[in-house]
Parts: sequence; structure tokens; C-alpha cells
Amino acid sequence: MSDLEQIKQMMDTLTDDERRELALSGMQSIELAERRRVLSSLRKEREAKEAAEHKRIQMLPNSHWSKVHLLERIENPTQAAYEQKIFIPELTFLGVANQPDFGAVLLTFYPMNWTIELKSLKKYKDAFRDSMISYERLANVMFEDMVAAYEPIRLRLMMQLRPRGGISSCLTIDSDWKIRGGSEEFNDWGANTDKFGFENHSAITL
Repeated sequence: MSDLEQIKQMMDTLTDDERRELALSGMQSIELAERRRVLSSLRKEREAKEAAEHKRIQMLPNSHWSKVHLLERIENPTQAAYEQKIFIPELTFLGVANQPDFGAVLLTFYPMNWTIELKSLKKYKDAFRDSMISYERLANVMFEDMVAAYEPIRLRLMMQLRPRGGISSCLTIDSDWKIRGGSEEFNDWGANTDKFGFENHSAITL
């Protein structure tokens, strides 16, 4: 076995803490200028890897993050029209910079043959905790999953993100919009000027 293979085998047996300690001790043994050069090189390498991963993620289809298999549905007990609003006060996921993001989701749901089984909805939203995804992509993934699972007359999804750097964002998708394949049958969103739409309006007549 060569010296390089022996070193590699030894490194594989070390814990992460032991590797960090070994790296620090090695850094302390070199000159300050060389240490700075090494750290700069490592930072650039890390940034390049992050940029490449970000680009790779951007190219993936929404189906890559789909968790529609977790959503369960129950039969709609009535054919009479009604509106259901579901508020998810905390949705956690990893942003594209691999940092935790937190948001709230408001669903406005007009059921047809199926309605939402809430226990499965909780499992579904919790399944995104370790997903590295932008909130714009996540909102679209959740919208597409719910439309596929529940086949509603209408689904309106609003996602509000907690402020970061003093700025809060909100993203809305409505199956009633023509641009999303709807017929704008309800058109109740035209005068929606309340704060991010999270102040619930009274139900409308279908």
C-alpha cells in the first residue's frame, strides 16, 4: 500500500471534529501570508461549488421536489358549494443558499369530488424541511401537487415569507387565472388590496 493510500485510509477513520483539528494544526504551522492564500483558495473553491449546485438546481423540473404521494384525500361529503380556508402558520425549508427559510401558507380551496385530509397535509408540509429550494419554486410545487391530488374546482395558494434583511415577500397562485389555465369564473382577486391577502374575505357565492 502506498503512502498516499495509507493517508487516505487514515483520514477515512477520522471524525469531522478530528479532521477540523488536524486541518487547523496544519494551518498554524505555515506562514501567515501562505495561510491567507490557502484560505482564499478554499473560499473560492467553496463558492464555485455552491454556484454550480445552484445552477444545477435551477435546471431541475418541479417534479424533482414533488411530494404528492404524501397527500391523502377524503371524499367530499356534499356536492353543495363551499369554500375552505386552511392556514399553515409555519413552513420550513432550505433556501438556495442552504439557509433555513420560514413562511406561512394560506390555502383557499373549493372542493369538487375530494377534499383535504389534514393529517397528511401536515406530513406533506413537514417533508420540505430539508429541501433546498427557492420559495418561488416551492409555491409552484405545492400548488401543482395539490391540484393533482385533490382536483379542486379552485385552489388559491398564498405563501408569505418572514422578513429577511428587512424585506418580506408574498407569492400567490390562483387556478382561476387564465394564465394558470382557469376561466376567471370567480374573479374575486381583482380588488384584493389587503395585506398580502392573508386577511380573509367572506366566502363568495359560486
